[in-house]
Amino acid sequence: PSGVHGPLAPSATNFTCNDCSGVSHDLFTELDAGNVIVLCWVMPCGACSGPATTAYNTVQSFQAANPNKVKLFLADDYGNSTCTYLNSWANGLGIAQNSWSYRFSNSAINMTDYGSTGMPKIVVLGGVNHSVFYNVNNTVSQTALQNAINTALASTGISEQEDAIALTVSPNPVSENAKITFTLTRSAEITITLFDLQGKAV
Repeated sequence: PSGVHGPLAPSATNFTCNDCSGVSHDLFTELDAGNVIVLCWVMPCGACSGPATTAYNTVQSFQAANPNKVKLFLADDYGNSTCTYLNSWANGLGIAQNSWSYRFSNSAINMTDYGSTGMPKIVVLGGVNHSVFYNVNNTVSQTALQNAINTALASTGISEQEDAIALTVSPNPVSENAKITFTLTRSAEITITLFDLQGKAV
């Protein structure tokens, strides 16, 4: 349904596919790591421009307090546009691709898993139960989107996870080889991703 703002059924539907940079993403792995995912389907088209930009700017506003914990997955509506076209459209709007903003053109990311289709369609997913916190078609309310992301962050137990790990990288800065050291206060699955200066996962 359009305009729902809170946990609702159905929960998220998993997918595993490559983004437009060729990096593989598994939705449930992202959610289980404590991340909040904002899915934004676009045609891409003129009518999608404003809401997609609002979604990007809203996700960006969470990066200072929650770096790389709130992520935007910008997806072609039916996975039938080329990544080159999607990249050009997004770049023209200032929707960057970086460590928290990715682009996809893959039919595995299916709008109908979340009810009816719309241009754009924006869904917020998070929490250990892979809950849906926001689901709208054709428009977006920045305040409602922010509230949904905040609620999703609260459901992840993010503060507990951040307290659980101490990480050091040496030497700093790194030229060729680095040693990564971390300490856990409890058992946990660890994923380490290296990004280049442009924010691209390498």
